[in-house]
Amino acid sequence: MKPHIVFALFILALITALQSSYGISISNKAGITIEVEILKIENARIQIRLINGAETWFDRDQLSAQSQQAISQIETEEQSKFEIINHLLGIPLLVDNNLWDDTAKTVAQRLNWPLESQTATQSSYRYYPHNDFRILNTRPYASTLYGANNQANLISIVFANKGDFQFSNIPTEDEIEAMQTAIQRDEDTLIEHLSDVFGSPEKQSFGTGRDIKERIQRWNWNGHAVLLASQQGEYVSLRIMSTAAADNKGRNKKLSDAKLRKLTTENITTRPNGDVLISNIPMVNQGPKGYCVPATFERYLRYMQIPADMYLLAMAGQTQIGGGTTLSGIIDAVDGYISSQSRTMKELNEPIKVRTIQKYIDKGLPIIWTMFSSREYNQHANQRTVERQSVTDWEAWRKSTKYIARSTELRQDILSAHACLIIGYNKTTGEIAVSDSWGPSYNERWIAAEQAQQVSQGSIYLISF
Repeated sequence: MKPHIVFALFILALITALQSSYGISISNKAGITIEVEILKIENARIQIRLINGAETWFDRDQLSAQSQQAISQIETEEQSKFEIINHLLGIPLLVDNNLWDDTAKTVAQRLNWPLESQTATQSSYRYYPHNDFRILNTRPYASTLYGANNQANLISIVFANKGDFQFSNIPTEDEIEAMQTAIQRDEDTLIEHLSDVFGSPEKQSFGTGRDIKERIQRWNWNGHAVLLASQQGEYVSLRIMSTAAADNKGRNKKLSDAKLRKLTTENITTRPNGDVLISNIPMVNQGPKGYCVPATFERYLRYMQIPADMYLLAMAGQTQIGGGTTLSGIIDAVDGYISSQSRTMKELNEPIKVRTIQKYIDKGLPIIWTMFSSREYNQHANQRTVERQSVTDWEAWRKSTKYIARSTELRQDILSAHACLIIGYNKTTGEIAVSDSWGPSYNERWIAAEQAQQVSQGSIYLISF
């Protein structure tokens, strides 16, 4: 921009300026002073926003000596700010002042957080740390990095919470009180440390839907929003996302039915042996707690391009201390949220048969299956899955599967109630593919549909267009 135009903008801004602080006062060599917001600093120029909202670039050598010194000081402070934040957090999260131009894989490598899931468009790295690990001088129970289209997208850190807290088989009043005290203590500690660096937070509501809306405290820095959420008796968590995502309350852009239908059908994979599978379903490792229902819902929602977090879903679904969520509870809680994304939750009282499963898998829709995941069932599923990997004669395998399904009776163990996803089928062999929220090793296991019916609780669920 030419100097006389910049000079005119200075005059215009001076005429319209309010008598309040807008950021920093700078002056040019002619002695004209104006308050501006510094947007970007480069070697030879700065980008500024004037009080009237106009944005422009200004050559640094046109500034007065005093203003040049002030800009240099800001530049020095900003160059080292990420190091201050890393020191505050206690982890090497940043290598410069912008996390969002880093790949998720690069960030995960410097944090040493292991890969949990990788699909064509989403990734996650989840770390369940040891007891003496600290972030913000506070013990985290779960730390997760989410990626979108290979870029770092969201950091989610959960501190004291009722799912990961240690309880007896029957929680005592003292244990419950200790958990509640820990949640409050962690919240107070986190607010104190964050406010020391970022200043006082802004209180906001976050999320969509009556039962999954949170009250948060928010700090902003250089395109990063730091959100602290605490629910009494539930959890305290910290999320770091872009300010744009935070302004949109963490919601994704809605996809039309046509676009989502195209996306889901593109995820259908058919193998030479007749296996039909849905790919690109995010994996979530629920860890050592009874969060199979919230974790399964997180997987399904994210597959349908709806942001989700199992801890928030557990709170909304009134998960019991240590785990244990009913499908009805979580469905009631998230029904409004799913509807706000133009999707529908359906319960189907249909048997576990290949022709039933085929109807939905062929549309690219996974199925939430409630069943009894007994030790006997898991041993059988594991053994069959391992044997299946070396099969070359699929006609012989079909006959073997049919014989074993008829000769083996799996019992229903009511103490092993579980929820997982059905993600595929093989019409010829009469098998279905099951995916559990226990990490990548349990992403795909196979069992005869007849035996799956033996351990089924009687209902299946799906999210539809």
